[in-house]
Amino acid sequence: MDDLSWKYVFGEKSHAADNLRDLEFLVRMHGLKWSVLDEDLARRSLEEDRANFAGFHKVYRDGEFWCYRGSDLKSHSLQTLKKRVFDCNLDWKVTDSELADINWKLDLRKFKKR
Repeated sequence: MDDLSWKYVFGEKSHAADNLRDLEFLVRMHGLKWSVLDEDLARRSLEEDRANFAGFHKVYRDGEFWCYRGSDLKSHSLQTLKKRVFDCNLDWKVTDSELADINWKLDLRKFKKR
């Protein structure tokens, strides 16, 4: 994982994706081999991948900040990050409605207490 995206490199061929599931799909779609060489590392990588998933396209958590992958946009608040993403004419999409709803509600609750 580099710059919070997963990369597959084999010779001169390379692919990158925001999550391991999409990367595996890309690799297999292009006829390249996908196999697990280290079960423990694979398990930890999948856990890390899930922990980085926020339910919004390209949004991940880095410590106290919500960040937008592929940019320098970040904020303590999802609402503020969403506004900045729109201001930069970038895509803001829900990729997992249940997880996005949970994170949005938790974020709202966090800032209502202040």
